[in-house]
Order: sequence, then structure tokens, then C-alpha cells
Amino acid sequence: MTSKAPTTALTMQAKTFGLDQVNVSFLEGKHTSPLVISPRWDDSVDFVATWLHLNRSWVEEQMLAYGAVYIRGFLISNPPEFERAVNALQPKLCDAYRGTSPRTLKEGCKYAFSAADAPVNFPIAQHLEMSFLKAPPRNLYFGCMKASSKPGGETSLCDFRKVYRDLSPQLRDKLATKKIKYSRRHHKIGERFTYDVGAMLGWPKLFGTSDPKEVERITQEEDGPEVQWVGKNQDCFLQEWIDEPFQQHPITGEQVWFNHSQVFHWTTFSMELWYSFKRIRDFNLIVHFIMVTLFTFIKYGLLGYKMALTTTFGDGTPITFSEMSEIRRAIHKNMVYSRWQKGDILCIDNFSTSHGRQPTYDRSRQVIVAWSHPCNKKPAAVVPREEAEVDMNVVLKSGNVRVPDLVESPDSTPSTTLTNKKAQELKELFLNDSFKNQMALAGRETNQKIGNSGAVLSCVTLSSVDFVTEATAPEISQTMR
Repeated sequence: MTSKAPTTALTMQAKTFGLDQVNVSFLEGKHTSPLVISPRWDDSVDFVATWLHLNRSWVEEQMLAYGAVYIRGFLISNPPEFERAVNALQPKLCDAYRGTSPRTLKEGCKYAFSAADAPVNFPIAQHLEMSFLKAPPRNLYFGCMKASSKPGGETSLCDFRKVYRDLSPQLRDKLATKKIKYSRRHHKIGERFTYDVGAMLGWPKLFGTSDPKEVERITQEEDGPEVQWVGKNQDCFLQEWIDEPFQQHPITGEQVWFNHSQVFHWTTFSMELWYSFKRIRDFNLIVHFIMVTLFTFIKYGLLGYKMALTTTFGDGTPITFSEMSEIRRAIHKNMVYSRWQKGDILCIDNFSTSHGRQPTYDRSRQVIVAWSHPCNKKPAAVVPREEAEVDMNVVLKSGNVRVPDLVESPDSTPSTTLTNKKAQELKELFLNDSFKNQMALAGRETNQKIGNSGAVLSCVTLSSVDFVTEATAPEISQTMR
């Protein structure tokens, strides 16, 4: 049964240019998420940056429909090239980070950061980026600089709309009634030897200043929870607040599991290791699982220590192991894994599709990340399970979201039958001055209100449309050919 949630935004028809220059497919031939875009002839950075700029609205439509899109097979070899391609797709990137994983800005970049400066054998549970903030990033972009050569290391995906639907009505009602309480604590200097990734991040690094007054000013400016200074020297940062467990997607109105409780439960680290071991059967993982389970059970279960960021029900009662196990089962039931390939860009709708990190023992793995400007959350009302579901297959068949004929996803860039001379001629034609002029025209942006909510997105999404006049579109189309 399809949902009664509004889907009018899906009727927007974004213009596309040079769609015949790329292959569009699915992973392993399955018509699920994510969509894969790979080069047909030209795999250069120049091509992909130009193509993404011209087709920004169309790519964002596919992110909305499928939750995530892989840009795969292009010659993106370093962080500045990744940032260039992503900035062509999303011109309003953001460099403000209020998450919990330590990150480092990459050399030569303004918006590309290391994905997580935590040991690669630490699993990171599925989550929507900064979901506990009032305005998380609207979209997220990961890039692979070096794939893991050993088992694991995937950036896994999960549709959190399905997680919401797969929870029992009893647990959904309890969460909706009691809500989620967050307690966030950062010391001045982050811990080095810990299984708590959030504890590795000190508050001066989080806010870019060691002045407590400046930290308070920043949090007030961002409309964050009140800051408390606790501890022996009154230098430990603490925030506490209550948030909704579910949110409405800002475009489709679908109900989404939208909180970090599954990340900051004291049993999460060991259980994520267990799930990883069951999937890839790496003996190192079972040893790691036993060590972490003993450590966390003693520290958090018996001695009562708290993690850097802890979650409970809104009234302060703990989320039980049984309740958290139900949440984990709903998440792992809907997870998708794909081995990274060097140069990959993974574009994610951060209001529907989560990401996580699978542990690996290849320390050379390098994945980076960028994100768009924030978007205000919209709390979701609890609705019956059958009304919560939007069948995207029905939406796609209606013609409201355009997807080209699909071909089998190649493992790498397809071989070309063109001579070097002909390929160069095509490339020069693609990037000629006339075409660049049309790019400028196609790059105009607008801000739109969504539905009747009156909320205005502060980032570029489907509501930002690329406009090209009917008179100029045929000329561009001819140029692309």
C-alpha cells in the first residue's frame, strides 16, 4: 500500500545533458539502491566535474529515489580532485563539523575531510550524519582514495525509512512517547586508548577554539543546547537535550528512523563486531569481539561509566539490550555492502539513507568525506505501518522520476573502441566555449519552499532546479552528441 505522505516534489522534471555519455546501472544487476553512474568513454576529472554540474538536479533526483548514488570508474586520484567533482554537484558545501568522530581537513582542500580518524578495525554503526543536531547536513559525499585490500572496510548503507517501518508498533509507540535523551560530554583533551570513538574528540578540536566563552557563543549561534562546564576543573564540556526519534523526509514526507541511539548504546561496539564476523568470517574479528565485550561489560555494565555521548529514553530510563537488539535487527536486515574502488564518489541522501563503516585490518584504507549545508529537521507523527510506506517503484513507474534504461554495472571503466585522436576530438567538443557558456546558464540556482510547511532549505536539494530555455536545450543536446 502506498503512503498518503506528500510526494509532489517528485513531479519535477530535471533536464539532462549528455546522459548517453555515461552508463547507469545498479550494483550486481539488482534493481535496488544505490544507483551507479560510470563513464562510457571519457573517465577524466574534467568530464565528470562538467557532467555533474550540468546534471545536478537529475543526480539529486536519483539520490532522492534510491537514497544513494555511486559515481564510479572516473580517474579521481586525490582529495582536491574529489572536492572539485563534488563541488560541481553541490556548490554549497559546508566545513562546520559538530559530529563525534575525529576528522582532519585534507591538504589542498576546504571541504574534504578524513571520514574518521579512528582505527580502521573499529566498526562505526549505521547512522545519519549528525542526526542529533537541529539541522543536519542535507546530503553527504564520500570518496575512496585507497580501497581496503583485506576483507571489510566497506561504507555500508541502510534505508532508514525501511528501519522505521520494520520496528514493532510497540517499540515505535514507546519511542514516540518517551523520545530520546542525549548526553554529550567531551574532555579538553581527547582520549587515546579507548573503544569510545566520541571520547577521542576533545572539545577544542570540535569547535576550533580553546576558549570556553567562544564555545558558548558558537553553540548559541547554532541554536544548540545549553553548554555546561563540569568536572574537577570545570573544563569538561556537557550538553543534555531531548529529541524526536523519527523525522519526516523534507521532500517526500516519509517517516524516517532519525536518531543516534543505535550508535551510542554501550553494547554497540561489540555487537557490530559480531555482525561483521558473521558476514566475513575473519578470525581477527571474533578475537576483537571477545576483548571488547569483556571491556565494555565491566566498564559500562558493571562499573556504570558513561560513554562520551549516551542515549536513553527521554525520561532517563535505559534502552534495554532487548529493545536495542530489535533496532539492530531492523537495521542489519536492510543493509547494503559494496567494496570500494579507488576514485569512487558515494552521494547519499542524509535524510533517508544511513552510512556506517565495516571494520578491516588494512590500515592503508583511505576514505574521505564532504557534506552540504544543513537542513532543518521536521518531527514525524507516528502513523500505521501500512501508511508509512512509500513504494518508490510505483513512483518510478509513474514517470515522475526519470531513470534511463539500465545496463549491467561494470567492475571498471568500459573499454573504448575510439582511437586516441577521436577521443580527444570528442573531449574538446564537449568542453568547447559554447558548451561552457551553456554550463553557466544551466548552473543558475533558486531556493524553493517545500510543500506547505513553510520551511526553507538552507542547502541545495531537489528544490534547486537547473534552468535551460527550450531554445538553448536542443543546441546543448546537439553539442553533447
